Amino acid sequence: MGNILQSVMGSHVIGYGGSKRKVEEVESDDDDTMDLDSLLHTPKKRRLNSTSKYIYKTLFEEGRASDVSVVALGNEWHLHKVYLCQSPYFSSMFSGNWTETNQSQINIEILDDNINIDALHLALGQFYKDDIEVEAAQVIPLLATALLLQMDPLIDQCTCIMLETINLQTVLQYHEAARRYGVVEVDKACKQWLLHNLLTQVTDHPGTLSRIPPDLLYELLSSPHLYVMQTEFSVYVMLKAWVFLRLNHSWEGSHEAAFLDAHKYFRNRSEPGYFLEEEGKEFSLVFSALRLIYLIYHHLDVEMLYSDRILPPSWLTPASMHQWYNMLRIDQGKDRGPSEISEEEFDKSCTRCGRVLANSGQHIWRWTGYNFGLDLVMTHDGASLRLKRNHRTENIATIAQPTRRNIMYRVTVASLDEQNQVVYTKTTGVQSVSLAKNEEIRVMLLDPEVKYPLLLSANFLITTNHQLPVQPTGTSTVTAVGLPGHGNRE
Repeated sequence: MGNILQSVMGSHVIGYGGSKRKVEEVESDDDDTMDLDSLLHTPKKRRLNSTSKYIYKTLFEEGRASDVSVVALGNEWHLHKVYLCQSPYFSSMFSGNWTETNQSQINIEILDDNINIDALHLALGQFYKDDIEVEAAQVIPLLATALLLQMDPLIDQCTCIMLETINLQTVLQYHEAARRYGVVEVDKACKQWLLHNLLTQVTDHPGTLSRIPPDLLYELLSSPHLYVMQTEFSVYVMLKAWVFLRLNHSWEGSHEAAFLDAHKYFRNRSEPGYFLEEEGKEFSLVFSALRLIYLIYHHLDVEMLYSDRILPPSWLTPASMHQWYNMLRIDQGKDRGPSEISEEEFDKSCTRCGRVLANSGQHIWRWTGYNFGLDLVMTHDGASLRLKRNHRTENIATIAQPTRRNIMYRVTVASLDEQNQVVYTKTTGVQSVSLAKNEEIRVMLLDPEVKYPLLLSANFLITTNHQLPVQPTGTSTVTAVGLPGHGNRE
């Protein structure tokens, strides 16, 4: 017995033949005991059938102990005043001198065609639980219901869902709902989405393009922050397609076919005169958002403008005269470009152009068209954007080339996610620079994490935009970029 005891203890106790390794084993066992003791006293969480789920199931879904019923759209819910009073709508109804205060049945007349039974069920159920699960397709009816019932937390949740799901399929619906219900944050976000995507995504989908209401389109086209792909003339071409689609509601086809058929439609018009003066007067406001002086930068563009017979000469002639006046001033050394003007004035007068950078490789380009002898070349090298005043000898004979030219610019870039929402953006702000011949400057350093494709929007102002002398009373005048006699609407 003693030998067995000695043999067992000898492997664990110092003085019975144990080694240093065996001493460490003793210390390790103590640590294990402490760990086990700690585990025994560490609380473990397991989700049981929660109180909120029980309340929702028994009180809302089953209507147990109901003290009031709500009837709307032919459906009835057996509910509880104590829960409904979370809403000011019901709270004032049950606590004042209203007819419904002591009634056991409340009839709600629904006048909003956006509100449906499913939305009412979701909204009323929110009085009994603290989470929500709703599809984007149902969020507008739910928002309308939440506004009717004055459920501020639910309104906030609907707003968040809408902001997260703005895309090509939802943007126009969300914008209409935001404007109808006064949800300013969603209204602003929808317009921002359209400013980035109107001339890239929306123009590729004729059905969406045709549904843009005139007042919204005017607001978008008036913005200096519109991402114009290529030049201002692309905005004019898009407008032609939009008008064609608005006039031909049953038309179906690809976006290429839409632009081609729109071109043919205006070329083949049998009506005399110009479209905006007669049958197209309702579209005049939208076309007035065009920056007219930047439509006449190429002889082929001018030929198309007059062949289409959309814009009347009373619009185009003053714009042409304005450009001719600026060219004479530059050629005769009276204008070396703008130096310092306000950002507001820059926004009204600048040209808008842009492009898509598909990858991080090197890109070198210029926006073609007449630029008063000033050839601006942009370079993207994956890390930065650079601007160069390229001195082309073929321009020497056409217009004076001063040693330095002043320009003002703003360059903005944006990366979009799978819903074409902005996930990254950076801008130079409005900058003024004086460039010598062949001088190049860096306009923007891109962040390393920038994702491609990258949308690029550029605004330039290369003349001081002096106005022609005041004309005699009774004749029309033209602003730098706006419609004769209308000025620039903001």
